[in-house]
Amino acid sequence: MNDTNSLQTFPGQEDPTVLVAGAGISGLSSAWHLAQEGVAVRVYEAASRVGGKIMSFEAGGACYEGGPNTLLADGAQLEWLASLGLSVEYPSKLSKKRYVLQKGCYRPLPAGPVSFLFGDFFSWRAKAHILSEPWRRNAPLSDAETVADFIRRRLGGEVLDKAVNPFVGGVFAGDPEKLLVGETLGLLARAEREAGSITGGMWRRARAGGLRRRDTYSLKGGLEALPRALARNLDVRLSCPVMALERDADGTWWVETGNARVHAQKVVLALPAFAAARLLEGVDAAAAEALAAVRYAPMTVVVSRIARADLTRPLEGFGGLNPACEGAFAAGHLMTGALYPGRCAEDEVLVTSFVGGEQYAANATLADEPLLASLNAELASLLGMVGTPRAQHVVRWPAAIAQGSREVLAVREASARLAAQGVYLCASYLDGVSVPDCIAKGRQLAETIADELVVMP
Repeated sequence: MNDTNSLQTFPGQEDPTVLVAGAGISGLSSAWHLAQEGVAVRVYEAASRVGGKIMSFEAGGACYEGGPNTLLADGAQLEWLASLGLSVEYPSKLSKKRYVLQKGCYRPLPAGPVSFLFGDFFSWRAKAHILSEPWRRNAPLSDAETVADFIRRRLGGEVLDKAVNPFVGGVFAGDPEKLLVGETLGLLARAEREAGSITGGMWRRARAGGLRRRDTYSLKGGLEALPRALARNLDVRLSCPVMALERDADGTWWVETGNARVHAQKVVLALPAFAAARLLEGVDAAAAEALAAVRYAPMTVVVSRIARADLTRPLEGFGGLNPACEGAFAAGHLMTGALYPGRCAEDEVLVTSFVGGEQYAANATLADEPLLASLNAELASLLGMVGTPRAQHVVRWPAAIAQGSREVLAVREASARLAAQGVYLCASYLDGVSVPDCIAKGRQLAETIADELVVMP
């Protein structure tokens, strides 16, 4: 592709060795890394742009994100971004301060041992429960333990309600009573399994160098610069959906696309679970049924451009998360303009609000007028907004984030079975929903496929 969001064709090119369905970050990562391994790869995308839910745009002199706003990366990942020609943009120092809504007001989360011990965010009973965690020995309630059950068992109900519930709602758009700890907070679950406690397991990993420092960042021009960079030198066919899969007698695959029948040795399905399910109905009915059962949470992202003078109580930090018990309208609000001051005029503030998720699903589906009326009332109440914003942009994701609930377990079994046939699942419903997770799984899959192609007769 010579332009990220325009279709470039490659006339006369032979069929690819690997066909990737989906040009979101998982599909692009797998395709880019396959190309680095010297594998002939082609990407088909139903939409007219690359990036999936990574969406950046400019309007009114401001830079907006319609999906993820910030990412985390370690030193190696930052070097990789630089190799792609991308310029990292770090947030202001305010990013280290996070807020959670308590009794109708935002309060800062404890930022260290001193504020944890001597602050009043948690009660003394909750603090004692947290501090005694290394010596508490209690077994999981089941092999499919939920986040809520895990946190209650290890850290107590207050930590669940005040800290984990808003975190899970903000990061996974989920309900901790439904999400499985192994699918969402796997690092903590493994730490307990390895050492008998979260604290002990994390300490072991830290001493062994298994916990790398990761920095928060964005990219100049917006995060969509990343999928654009990955797609730049790939064969990507936009507005060209994959319609059907058919296995050949020799174990390879015929793929029906929007305008051609393509042959490939292997196929990567970097699609939402429900879209992959439709393609697999005639290939593996059990896999299709498992994928169709995966649940997605809706999310409506609203970016408000507000006159600085009209926001009388802005959060001096990253943003604020809203626990479900508070009964707020949005799952949380991000102070985008304060984190990245150059993204709007000096006399303006950008506030990104996330309306929806499992715990606020009904709010996400409201029409624009009632949604914005309720949201603006909340911005007035919580952040002291006077009047109305200068501009508001609404981006809707009816199926925003796959939920790592019990339904995903059957998909894991199906994934291994499909891989043995040369069809690979690479999407956010397995092994992490974050952009860095999706990049990593794409790289790992590319290495696996490249190794398999080497040993094929």
